[in-house]
Formats: sequence, structure tokens, C-alpha cells
Amino acid sequence: MRLYPHRLRWLFAASLACCATARAQVEEETLKAAFVYNFALYTTWPTPPRDAARLTVCVRRTSTLAPALRALAGKPVQARRLAVRELEGGDGAGGCDVRIVEPQADGETRREAGVLTVCDCGEGPDMHGAVVALVREGNRLRFDIDVGAANASMLSLSSKLLRLARTTR
Repeated sequence: MRLYPHRLRWLFAASLACCATARAQVEEETLKAAFVYNFALYTTWPTPPRDAARLTVCVRRTSTLAPALRALAGKPVQARRLAVRELEGGDGAGGCDVRIVEPQADGETRREAGVLTVCDCGEGPDMHGAVVALVREGNRLRFDIDVGAANASMLSLSSKLLRLARTTR
């Protein structure tokens, strides 16, 4: 079979588009994981901590964010090290310091004392009961903070983090 130059260009463009989309997805997930890491750096948990050695981030095993978070495992967070725990669908979130949630079709995210809930909310403005909501604004990644939810979870967020938020309520 002979390929004509215009078909070669189309094939090449299609393969680049496919790779660019995959690369953009990976970069977005890496950026989201970096946001989560920084949220942990600028949050103060109630004392004593659940675990003096580890700060545990819980995420669903099926989440596209899980691999990017795993890459951050072992990084220092204040006096502890970041650990990632992947949850199956029905697993409880006990022992989590940070819990990544996705928008709930059935209502609000359950608030827990000492747990920073971060909603990977996409483009929706509703925080679904989370303390922090990661949102896409055009081609930028931003975040919103619910100070009331942070207080209810007995968490203290740094004023630096609050100033960087798109909105606080």
C-alpha cells in the first residue's frame, strides 16, 4: 500500500494529537498532586497527630490522581513523611489525614475531625462539603476553600493558602 504525502501528514498529526492529549492529562494529574501536597504543607492538624511519622493521603485506586500521588510518597510534610493509601470502592477512610474525593451525585462529603477533604471537582463550582475544591478555570487549575468546613474538621489553614485561593467562604 502506498501512502501519499497528505495522508502521511494526517497520520502524523493524528498521532501527535493523541500523544499531546495523553501528556496533558498526565501533566494535569501531576499538577493536582502538587496542589494536594502543598495543601498538606499549609495545614495544621489537631494534636497529637494520628501517626507521628506519616501523613496519609487516601485516594480511590481507580482515580487518575493515584499514580501522581504515589510519586510524591516519602516527601516531607512538616515533621512527617507523605504516605499514599489507595482505597477500594467500599473501603473506609479511617486513618486518613487527607482524603481525595470526587463530586458526589448523592450529596455532601462526610466531614471528619482531623481530615482535610479535597474534592477533585473538575469545572463545577459546588464543593460537595469538602474543605478544598480543585477546579478547572479555562486551562488553569485553581482551588476554592470552605473555611467553615475546615473549622468543622478542626483544621487550621495557613493565611498564605487562603490568599492564594480563588474563593473562600
